[in-house]
Amino acid sequence: MTHAAALMFTGKPRCEFAGKLAAILVIAACALPARAQGTYDSQNAQKIDKTASQQSGAVNPDRPGGALAPVPDGWLVTGGEARDFKGEEGFNEQPALRPRALVPLIDILKPEVASDLKVKAPFAIAVQFKGQQDSPIDPATFKVMYGALKIDITSRITKFVTVTKDGFSLDNARVPPGRHRLTLQVLDEKQRVAERELRLEVE
Repeated sequence: MTHAAALMFTGKPRCEFAGKLAAILVIAACALPARAQGTYDSQNAQKIDKTASQQSGAVNPDRPGGALAPVPDGWLVTGGEARDFKGEEGFNEQPALRPRALVPLIDILKPEVASDLKVKAPFAIAVQFKGQQDSPIDPATFKVMYGALKIDITSRITKFVTVTKDGFSLDNARVPPGRHRLTLQVLDEKQRVAERELRLEVE
């Protein structure tokens, strides 16, 4: 056994060694929580920044296509959004063919659909869903998409109305003057898709 090793097991040197070792362990133990707390604070700050960004109407990176900015009650799109989401381009696109297969249907009751439909804001939107006998409509799948880019604006309708298996009715819908296209979509419980377009010009 070396002289240093012997000191560890005999008398006062052993006590000094133990004391130094204990001091080192105490310092290390104090340092670890501080580091962990720093990591938590950093992550928490990122969460706070992210929440503030979402509440301010900034784009949400976790949602495909980004989150929509807040708008006044009743507005489906703003003038800037109508331009950015290509509302008139959607209006001018060739209408999609309606499927003839056994699928659920969407009927637009208000406004009355016409090739040259013109309305003044605010206006009412009333929609009726028709499921097939073998499968009812699943109202949770309802979507409203705007313009050629088909931006999802569903939340701006469901904020004020409850969508049921039979449809919904919204009073005082607002969009800016110009030409617009809304694409309505819903699925039945067999995941079959019904889709219908509402094209209108707001004077």
